[in-house]
Amino acid sequence: MTRQTRRRFLAGAVGLAAGLAGCATGVRDSPDPVPPAETAPDSGSRYTSAFERTIDSVTFVGDESGSGSGFVHDGVVVTNQHVVGDAETIDVRFKNGEWRTAGVTATDVYADLAVLSTDVPGYARPLSFVESIPAVGTEVLALGSPFGLESSVSSGIISGRNRSLPNEQTGFSIPNTVQTDAGLDPGNSGGPIVTMEGRVTGVAVAGAGTSVGFAVSPLLARRVLPELIETGNYDHPFLGIRLVEVTPAIAEANDLDEPRGVLVVRTTEDAPAGTELRGITGETVVDGRTVPVGGDVIVGLDGNAIDSNADLGTTLALELSPGDRVPATVIRDGERREITVSIGARPEP
Repeated sequence: MTRQTRRRFLAGAVGLAAGLAGCATGVRDSPDPVPPAETAPDSGSRYTSAFERTIDSVTFVGDESGSGSGFVHDGVVVTNQHVVGDAETIDVRFKNGEWRTAGVTATDVYADLAVLSTDVPGYARPLSFVESIPAVGTEVLALGSPFGLESSVSSGIISGRNRSLPNEQTGFSIPNTVQTDAGLDPGNSGGPIVTMEGRVTGVAVAGAGTSVGFAVSPLLARRVLPELIETGNYDHPFLGIRLVEVTPAIAEANDLDEPRGVLVVRTTEDAPAGTELRGITGETVVDGRTVPVGGDVIVGLDGNAIDSNADLGTTLALELSPGDRVPATVIRDGERREITVSIGARPEP
């Protein structure tokens, strides 16, 4: 989200244009005006086709304090929670220039999603999400309003899947995010990442460099948004543990055969009742580094292999719900064991 106002940015652009217009020297007759074309030429580009298929549904979202993007889905406008913040209402501008005041009807800080309610123009048809994340290398477009420049598009590919993206607002990571090299600049937040067929394969959430950006997973969005739209709330599943990924040093210190899984450092005070997970019992030094020892190492949950924190986050976010009791495979005191763990609801950040 950009904190630069759209008015200030456009004023700067006008100043730049005025400076360039004053660069010419000498005097000459003005050329005849060129009449505008009635319609834009058909480029025949797949990118143009995908852009024209989806851009009517993409919106500018913002006010004097900053701006982002959004898109129409299931009768509402979807954007990021960090775009709207604590606002109760926010301005939305559609493709043909219509301004609307939108009510912020629901937000989810953990998934960084927000639902806006407003009068949606008839031409802004709802965009649908893909049912599964396309393969790495699939071409995508990022649509939105970078730096307030509405109806912009950048192209790229899906660069990675199942990324765990730290969220400083909550202390929890956003699981299963989609990585892309399509340009995501300030102001793109909340806009859709779409396939060449025009389906949403992510909600832009962060740019980390010129070729690294991240989007909320379409799988997570498809799970969270219906509840936000219907009830205004979504309860995220919660194990109630602090953990670290198993590194080679941790594997050596805990006599593990291989560096995989996540080590339970401790259970939290708000952990769900009935949890059987155990935290570490101490620390030791391996190659000059202090590493934890003695806790359960989770290597499986509800039938899914857990090799990393990203695997654990994805299993929790996409397959489990508060109130579930599910089997887990842990390595405890060097032995592989099957235990049962309780899934609670994540507390307010």
